[in-house]
Amino acid sequence: MLYKKNINHSKYIFWVSVLFIWIISTLADRIWWNFYSNTPSWDQADYLNSALDHARALYFLDGDGASDVSSFLDKSPKIPPLASIINGAVIAFAGDSPDKAAWSLSLWNAFFIFNIASWGLYLRGKKFALFCVLISAFSPFLFELRTDYVLELPLISAITFYLFHLGRWSDKSIGGKWIQLIISSFACASSLLIKQSSLLVIIPSLLFIFILSFKRDKKFKLQFLFLFLINLLAILPWFYHNWIMILSGTYRAIFESAAIEGDPSIFGLKSIFWYFPYLDNQFGGIIFFTGLSGIIFVFLSYIRSLRPSSKLVEIFDNKNYKWTWIYFNLIACWTFTTFIPNKDERYIACTVPLIILLLALGFSKWSDWLVTYFKFKYYALLLIPPISVFFSNYVNKFNTLEKSSSKYYPVKEIISIVKSDQTFDEKETVIVVPSTPDVNQHNVSYFGRMKGGNILGRQLGQSLLHIEPVLKYSNWIILAEGDQGSVSSNSIALDKAIRDSSIFIKVREFPRDKEGSYSLWKRSSSFLRQNEFHNRFIELASGMGKGPLGIKLIFDEIEIEHMLDGHFKYQSIVRDKALSKISSDPENVEYLWSLSLLKILSNRPSEADIYLSNLEVLLPNNPWPSAYRAIVTLATWNPWKASLIADRAHKRNPNYLLKSLGDTSALFRGAFWRLKSASNSVPNAVASIEEALKPTAK
Repeated sequence: MLYKKNINHSKYIFWVSVLFIWIISTLADRIWWNFYSNTPSWDQADYLNSALDHARALYFLDGDGASDVSSFLDKSPKIPPLASIINGAVIAFAGDSPDKAAWSLSLWNAFFIFNIASWGLYLRGKKFALFCVLISAFSPFLFELRTDYVLELPLISAITFYLFHLGRWSDKSIGGKWIQLIISSFACASSLLIKQSSLLVIIPSLLFIFILSFKRDKKFKLQFLFLFLINLLAILPWFYHNWIMILSGTYRAIFESAAIEGDPSIFGLKSIFWYFPYLDNQFGGIIFFTGLSGIIFVFLSYIRSLRPSSKLVEIFDNKNYKWTWIYFNLIACWTFTTFIPNKDERYIACTVPLIILLLALGFSKWSDWLVTYFKFKYYALLLIPPISVFFSNYVNKFNTLEKSSSKYYPVKEIISIVKSDQTFDEKETVIVVPSTPDVNQHNVSYFGRMKGGNILGRQLGQSLLHIEPVLKYSNWIILAEGDQGSVSSNSIALDKAIRDSSIFIKVREFPRDKEGSYSLWKRSSSFLRQNEFHNRFIELASGMGKGPLGIKLIFDEIEIEHMLDGHFKYQSIVRDKALSKISSDPENVEYLWSLSLLKILSNRPSEADIYLSNLEVLLPNNPWPSAYRAIVTLATWNPWKASLIADRAHKRNPNYLLKSLGDTSALFRGAFWRLKSASNSVPNAVASIEEALKPTAK
């Protein structure tokens, strides 16, 4: 009985120690955030905006809540919603200023630290777990993530939770229980719903389990199938609703960004060894080289222990499974990450918990060696991670606090001026021509929406076509004197056009650290804007009946309008007007086109299909209602119906696009005998569309 009490007492001390380490790391984070007055830049402000969106959608904060599930899923068109939901809940409780919103990072850090501690206990006991926790708490890279509002810390926390519990469930000696499987399923779904890059870990780990299942019993296989299906069901609503935006956004983030930023070819040596030099900075030189040297000792000891008759399959014995799981996932995830074209130091985040476990193993090896040969207690080694802080870029970041706290950031004052001119907190859009860390469309939007505000920032100037609409319809504009940031040369032409016109008056100029300034401009009362895009929209929508050329003209104008009016105020006017007209005249083609286009823009393909089917009946000789119906039906994952619509319309009105849509839809529903037909019709359709768009080529 006394022995049992001592065990419980020891566990109590251990978990109190873990809690204390988290409190110390959080204290360091809060010192940073309390003195850090920087304005969040691009990605950081974008993630804060997403958290605000979800907090408002769930009525955690005042604002326009989501009316249904589809409206809620609209808030996360590219990035999964789970982190934003949790971060939004923290914002509702703690406050929406960046330093208060950062409390969510402290909670994610707690989740990570307690998971890595649990994993350490499972692997080698309390001493090993303490090394894991200390390395986690005092690694410069993790401190960087705790003081930078990005999604990598939530991602690391969820991945640690996932790999730990999936590894326990798949461990034959202690696993195979349904409760373990349920926790693993929840962990996997959570990782998927935080960020797509979790797939870098999830895909190889599930592949490993799939191969493993061939040597396990029927219960294990059934559980694995259950895990797979549960995660498909968990991710399906979000992916189904936003899949077009998700795929296009992922393509831009991975391939286009890599090309723009000049990242090396994935098959070059520079790419293959890209992340290795960052390990020293991420964990600190002392932690990294202490852990690495210990790992070398472990490896040499393992080699010495191998018998001449040892076989490779012995690695998969129950005794070795825990570490086999870690080694496999680390190597696979690192390889997958290496071959992603877009490179950045924080993209290696998925491997961080696995590297921490290996470094802790190195520390443990040193501890065992010192105890064996020098009777040296391991407690002194626990001091290495905290002491290493003073010899790493951890301290360098704190050294920048004085400079950061004295730096002037104009966004708050800009928003304050715009708000003071508003009546009843009306919805307003500010055009932001420059794009710098200090001032860009994302942080203007965030500060404009804090405290229940309705001011959005939008960037224009990438094209010379933006100049005329901005002069005609914009109300507030932010310009920069000096460095324009990461914008195209066309932005300078827009800047000059605004300054040279008499339409806008400079309200105020704001200093900046570097040479130059920022300035806020407002439309003069002598030049009232009369943006009646709702009338123009109805005219544009009718152009859908002309095919590709009409579509291009529509989206060229709508793209600009959505920047000039970030709130899309025209849509409610068009919708109300069109519904009123349709109720009295159901065969009004003009307003049926308007409602169809509105539903397409709002990502409501099923509802767009209703109006397009009416147009299909009213315009039997026009192939385009059927073509659009086939496309929106494909968007709802119904290739059977899409194929039927396209084939039937093609018989009525032979058309290059209808033929290719019919063939493509048929292939998706399994009619592979139409592959030959598709190989002819799809290139012909592409060529015909290009030919139709030639008149608008510049």
